[in-house]
Amino acid sequence: MRDGKKRVILMPSVRGKNSQRSICPQALLTRGLAGVIHAVTRQIHPSVFQDIVRGVGAEHGGLAASEWRLTHGTVRLYDSHTGVQCLKAVAQQCGWKLQVAVESADVLRITILECRYTEPRESGWYLCELAAGLFAGVVAETIGYAKVSVGPCSETPPLDCAFTIYLRESEEHPEIPDIVHPYIEKKSVLFKERALNGVLDERLTPCELQVLRLIAQGLSDKQIAASLQRSVRTVENHAARIRQKLRIGSRTGLVRFAFRTRLIEL
Repeated sequence: MRDGKKRVILMPSVRGKNSQRSICPQALLTRGLAGVIHAVTRQIHPSVFQDIVRGVGAEHGGLAASEWRLTHGTVRLYDSHTGVQCLKAVAQQCGWKLQVAVESADVLRITILECRYTEPRESGWYLCELAAGLFAGVVAETIGYAKVSVGPCSETPPLDCAFTIYLRESEEHPEIPDIVHPYIEKKSVLFKERALNGVLDERLTPCELQVLRLIAQGLSDKQIAASLQRSVRTVENHAARIRQKLRIGSRTGLVRFAFRTRLIEL
């Protein structure tokens, strides 16, 4: 660096075929966001910050996986091999290249082989927490359950950092340190129940909920009208009221809502 400082807050990865250092248009923004994160860590308790980072990662991982499932046109849960495909696809959005090993029917091992930006270990540990939360969200959304154990951090997280994901609950898992989101499956079930109760009791009528389910299955208004033996205009009015009540502006948004709350199951 020109000012002679050796420490680099954010630096490009040096791996891969295109390993030459280059200026990224988002480098300044990324550096600024990192500065905000580091400032926040000095203001709140580390455990609180850790929970926040993990929660943000899990939320975004779940949303990205939900989008991926929507693209693939199904709401059913997948096996571990298909879950790996989703993990890699979501990681690409982060600029990461993953090595994912399926060690057994219940265990995945993930190593981040390439990433665009890293940080020194003393300031970049939050990147591992963010990645762990992200992976937990993706796996919980696509497979149904996730516990993530974070391995030792490398010198430049999240590059070369390793994560172990457990896909089923086991009595042995509580003894494993650094578990992230240990009961995502149970939380998902509770969330589903709360969402359904909220929709039925406070927002949507049974008829509107039925229309929403059919919309989420990809049916057009004309197809829904035929299925329910109602006029197309009636279905259109139901759909408009559903969007208004849920404050969702598009049909695609309604489908996403149904995926996230698991209003439909195969």
